[in-house]
This record gives sequence, C-alpha cells and structure tokens, in this order.
Amino acid sequence: MERSEFQKKLIGLALAEGFSDCEAYYRENRHFEVMVLEGEISDYENSGLRGVAFRGTFAGRTGYAYTERMEEEDISYLVRSAKENAVLLPESERERLYAPEEAGGCWEKINPHLEQLTAEEKVQAAKRMEAAALQGADQVVSMDYCVLGTDWTETAIQNSLGLDVCCRRNMVTAYVCAIAKAGDEVKTGAHFWKGQDWHSFDPAATGKQAAQMAASHLGAGGMASGRYGVVLEGRVMASFLRVFAPVFYGETVQKGFSLLEGKKDEKIAADCVSLRDDPLLETGYVYAPFDSEGVPCRNKSVIEKGVLKTFLYNLKSAEKDGIPSTGNGFKAGLTSPVKTAVTNFYLEPGKRSREELLAELGSGLLITDITGLHAGANTVSGDFSLSAEGFLVEKGKQSRPVEQITVAGNFYELLENILEVGSDLYFAGNGTGSPSVRVREMSVAGE
Repeated sequence: MERSEFQKKLIGLALAEGFSDCEAYYRENRHFEVMVLEGEISDYENSGLRGVAFRGTFAGRTGYAYTERMEEEDISYLVRSAKENAVLLPESERERLYAPEEAGGCWEKINPHLEQLTAEEKVQAAKRMEAAALQGADQVVSMDYCVLGTDWTETAIQNSLGLDVCCRRNMVTAYVCAIAKAGDEVKTGAHFWKGQDWHSFDPAATGKQAAQMAASHLGAGGMASGRYGVVLEGRVMASFLRVFAPVFYGETVQKGFSLLEGKKDEKIAADCVSLRDDPLLETGYVYAPFDSEGVPCRNKSVIEKGVLKTFLYNLKSAEKDGIPSTGNGFKAGLTSPVKTAVTNFYLEPGKRSREELLAELGSGLLITDITGLHAGANTVSGDFSLSAEGFLVEKGKQSRPVEQITVAGNFYELLENILEVGSDLYFAGNGTGSPSVRVREMSVAGE
C-alpha cells in the first residue's frame, strides 16, 4: 500500500476504535555500502528497509506498535497491538503529540546524480580511494578500513491533530583508515568525507590525506608534564562537543545532571565562542526540517558570544519548563523512543587558519587525537582525563609528533579558556563539528 494512504487509514481506524489522538511515523532507507581490501571487494551491502511506528492515546495512556509490512491487514494489527500495550503503561508516561499551526509540507534534498550512479562506479571510487591511501606515503603498509556508502532516506509523519510532513534526502559518505609502519612502530590515520555533490568528492585526495596523517605520527616521543598552551584540532573539539552535548539538553538540566542549571542568559564561555544547533545547514552532516515529533526545526544559537541562550528540548521536556519545543526530539531508529538529540551542533568558525592559530600560540601543543572520552569524561561534573597524541609547536610551527600523554581538565572551564576559534570547520560523522581552537592552557601528563 502507498505510504500516505496507509497512514491515513491507520489514523482513521485508530480514532474509530477509541484512540483520542494518534500518530503514524514512517521511515524508509535505501542503503548501499562497499568495503574494499587489497583492491578487491571484501564486503558489500545493497539493502532497503521501511516501516511504520504507531503511537496513540487510549484510555488516557500511550500505546505503541510498529510494522515493516504495509498491507491492509497490518492496519488493524497496529491498532490492536497499541491498545494492548497502552493498558500496561501508567498515565504519567502519556506522551503529548504535536499540534501544528500549519499542516506542514514535503521537503526534498535530493541530488539526482547520486541516484543515477551505478554500483560499479561506487566500487571503483572506493578502490581509487584505497589505492591512493596505499601510495600516499612511503610508510603506509596496509589498510585498516576503506568504505564508501550512499543512502536515500524518507521520513513522513501524520497525526490526528493535523500534522502531515515528509522529507526525502540522499547523501554519500566515505571513510578510509591507513596503517603506517616504521620498524616496530605502527600508526593509523583516518579521514572522513560526506556530501551530496559526487563531483566534489575526490577519492584520491581522501585516501592520500589518511595516509599522510598516519605517516606524520611515526617517530612520536614523549614530553614533559606541565601546563601548556594548546591548539585542539577541529575533530578533537568536535569529540568534546559530542560527549558533553547532553549538558545542554533541557531534560538533563531537569534531572539535575547539568551544571548549567539556572545559567540561561549568563556568560558561560569566552566571547569568541558561539555554539549553534542548525538542522538546515547546507554544509552540515544532518538535514532535518522537522524532528521525529513533527516539530519544525530551526537554526538555534545555544551559546552566543559566550552567553548561554537556550537549552535544547523535545515536546516532553519543553512542556515541563512551559516553553515550546526547540525541535530536538529525535528517534535513533523506527522503534526507538523519542529523546533529545542535536543536529548539526558546532562552534561557529572564525577567520584565521589553523596555521595562524599555531603561529599565535608560539610554543605549546597541537592535539590531533584523543581517546577514552566515554570512560574518561564525567558528563555531570565536566571533568575529563584522556589519552592524547599530537605535535609539539615550536616557534609557531608544527614540530615533532608526541604520544603517550594524558590531557586533563574540565569541559566548562575549557569553554571559558578558548582564546580563538579557527576557520577550518570540521564535521564528524555524527553531526558535531568544530574548527581548530586555541586554548589558554591545559594540564598535560607526560614523562
């Protein structure tokens, strides 16, 4: 059955069967992925999945059901299953549906050329990426990972309160990780690319960058412990934002798990720090004109010139604070519950390059990688202690590589100690992004 017809019939039957309100959430994904190793295909996937998640209020309680089939008989199954589930849940867990001021519409962010690519063209691009990585530096001996994928996704939500929205988009992603070796020393270097414009994707340049990154870290040594002026590469700062993003969620604040409680409209970061959540950013990883509850998404300034302007909310957490949702209620999957999540969550870039930040730093440390964020970071207190590697900075230039160091600090203090934000905005695959940032100082444990 056609998607929109199925949703309408489902809502109609649910209302006739005694639901006071209800929603039909549809998701379809077509995914292609190829992994290559030593010039041959090592893994290949060409799959599709679609389904409908139904939720509605019956006898004052919210019930749920879902299906991956969309035939006439599945409509009654969903309504019956949701009824049965509703009686098992307390009234306090009832979920409110979104009542739109306008019915909505359909958004498309589709590059037709991506849909016309053949599987062979994608495979050959992945092979070129691997070949370039293997030839990108003399020290590269093998590959850890080389994968290319494309996705086409449609999300459509209808509810009994007048909501009717849909969005279609496609994209391509590439990830390559090279292994470099010198004697007994082994280093890896990875590079990630994402976009819609196939013609702007350079497989050779992507592979070469991973190779050069791996080779550049060979010969790393230790360094003395102390407090150093630091430049954090964009991918490192983006990792901090990814892990500590929940401190900006309304539901986290309400539970008492964020030290930002009561600090709205107060200064919490340096003047150069502006943090945005922009679901419509053209160059971002995410495109979301509405969230998984159907609430319109918009570009939001979370921190503006150091001042905390807003928390991020879904419908449930926004209702507790008596404010509208910010459009940050998202499902991790078709059957997942709605939780607060960021979209393109990034520090606004400045005007100076990473090299200019290093020149301004003079001497100190460039940190290019951190590990152990989930185990070594406390998202309540903001404290972190993490293994890191990077390069010494001497006379304003990147110098020898360093490893086996630990950087420690506090996320809230890190925001206050940023002296300058660079222009080289980098987005990780999860939607968090940052340019390189120059930090007044950080504690480094070394030799």
